[in-house]
Formats: sequence, C-alpha cells, structure tokens
Amino acid sequence: MKLQWKSKPAITLVIAFTVGIGALPVLATGGAVAATNPCRLPGGILHSEALATHSAVECGAVGRLVDAGDGVALTVQQPGESVTMDLLYPSGARTYSSTTDEKGLVSVAVQTPAKHQPTNQFPDLAGPGACDRDTYELRDYKWRSPWLFRTTWGTKLATNRQSDFDAAVRRSLANMTQGKNTCGLRGKNGASGALLGHTARQGNFLYADGQTTCGKRDRHSVIDEGDLPGGSFEATLAWTCTWSETRHGVTRAVEADIRMNSADYEWTYDPANDPKCIPALPPEKDRWRYDVESVLTHEMGHVYGLVNLSAVEDLNLTMYPGVRRCTGHMRTLGSGDVLGMQALYGRR
Repeated sequence: MKLQWKSKPAITLVIAFTVGIGALPVLATGGAVAATNPCRLPGGILHSEALATHSAVECGAVGRLVDAGDGVALTVQQPGESVTMDLLYPSGARTYSSTTDEKGLVSVAVQTPAKHQPTNQFPDLAGPGACDRDTYELRDYKWRSPWLFRTTWGTKLATNRQSDFDAAVRRSLANMTQGKNTCGLRGKNGASGALLGHTARQGNFLYADGQTTCGKRDRHSVIDEGDLPGGSFEATLAWTCTWSETRHGVTRAVEADIRMNSADYEWTYDPANDPKCIPALPPEKDRWRYDVESVLTHEMGHVYGLVNLSAVEDLNLTMYPGVRRCTGHMRTLGSGDVLGMQALYGRR
C-alpha cells in the first residue's frame, strides 16, 4: 500500500495497489484517473532503449523487467544500483547485467565466452597448465565488508546431509579468500566472508513472465538448490546473482545469491573416490556428475568480482567456465585466479 497526498485544490488520500510486475499505480485527482506512466512504456518486458534517455524512476520502471540481451530479462534496480547474473553451463557460461545510474538511466550488457566441449580428461587438459597462465578479468565492484550469507534449510545435494553441503561451501569460500593453489604462490588476499548458518529463505531468484531472473535486493545473501531452466545437459549448473551499488563514485558489492541445479544434474563431494565417476560415455545421466566444491568455488569467484575467461589458453584456470565432470580441478586456483583476487583485495 502506497500513500500519497495531493494539496491543491483539496487534500485527497490516494491508495494505490500494485499487483504483479507489470502493474502500475494510478493517481486519482478530482475524479480523473491518469496512469503514472509518463514515458508511455508498454506492458511486459521492456527494451533497454526506452530507459536509456529517461529516468526509470520517472517512468515508473523500477522493479519491472528489462531485456538484458538474448531475450533474458533482469529487474530494473534503484538509481545507483546494479545486478549481475552469471549462468554456468557444462559447456560454457553467460553473464548479463542491468545498471541504473544515479540519474535513473538504465544500461544492460551481455558476455558470452567461447563454448567448449565437455570432456572426461583431468586434472589438466592439453595446453598451458593452471600455474602457467596469469590471466584474469575484473568486475567494477568488490566487497568493502565481509560477504555474510546463509544456506537454505534442506540444501543437501548428492547426500542426505546438509552438513556435507555446508562443509563444501566453507571450503569453497576458503579457496577464494585464502587463494589456495598448487603453484607455490602466496595466495591469501584481503577478501573475507562467512557462512552464518541456515535460513528458511530461498535465494532471490524471481520467476516472472516465463523467465527466471534476479529480483530486487532483499538484503539477504543465500546459497540454495533448486530447478533451473532447461533439461539435462542443456540446463545451467548454477546461477549467481550479485547486487552492487555506486555511491560517490565508489562501487561495492552488497548482496549475492547462488543457486545449484538439483533437478537436472547429479553431484558429488568426492569425485576421485565416487564409484559413479568411473569413466563412461554420455548421456548416462547418473554418471555425469559434477563436483559441488568446484562449481561453488567458480561461482564465488563471480561474487568477489572475477569475470569468466574466454581464451582457450586459460582453460585450466578456475575462472574459465569449463566444468569437467567427475573432477575437482576448479577447487585449486590457478595463477591468474590468485592474481585477480589480489588485484581486487590486496595481498596478505
């Protein structure tokens, strides 16, 4: 319920109800009804061009969906805020973002690194090893306080014990913040974070207009499991939504959620000793297992501000989106992964 007061010619109490994403509040004055849509925006998913020259606030577009590219929709954020959505597939990745600047103008972007073919080979594929490449790319945000998050009750994956999942979460967090590597590098950096416990909340993933996307900030960071779009071998393995804000020229991450796909893929916590990981050709779904810790480590790289790599020479780095089944190769950072985190947070 939203209360507004009109002072001339008489005080009128206006009650506006908003139902659904596309609905807009109305303003009643003197018996006349006018939609608060001065930009005459259409219903449904908006095109970014419509908000590139007009304030999203003035147009009543904050909270609505805008096409961020490839027909993927993201929620229009408040002025000075952004949301970045990272989609990880077995054969590649995509990243979409929506930014509302301090004037309320909206811009969108999409990044699609080169795809690769899933493979059984590990720990390294032919080509430069993880310690031979110093490549990294950075987002325009970083955390200026610890990333504090919870896991949703009932998030288990692979076993019937949430404690196994929570342990993998903690190891993944340490992989990024401690810069764990086998390259002989001093990997520790200034990033920090903590798993605070459990919550009944789900991650802030919005289902609207037939789309799965990131919602508006809800001030809770959550890691959970659930269904993600697509079927077996086509669906994403994991999604990450990271919200950031820019104030006085400084951009900081303020919230992040991760969802692991429990509906379309099988998972493991110990690929080296999992009997289901005996080499077999696809598409035997039960043997096409992915390492929870590897995927979480990669996704936490996005949370902390690292970008997917696309050069084939970087295929053995953690931030290259080449998730190989039945191997924990992404648990250990490569040289570029370590240097990227230290470029953002400093060396400790």
